[in-house]
Amino acid sequence: MKKKKNGNLEIVIPKGYEIDEILDMDESTLGDESPILQEEVKIKFE
Repeated sequence: MKKKKNGNLEIVIPKGYEIDEILDMDESTLGDESPILQEEVKIKFE
């Protein structure tokens, strides 16, 4: 399988929202599992 490089990933947080409201950051439900892929992303607040 070829891996495509689409450039930098960006998450846009709309004005009036907090990052916790948009992203599910509760890692307690993962148990002993780990993500398949971890990438660096930019977070942009509007």
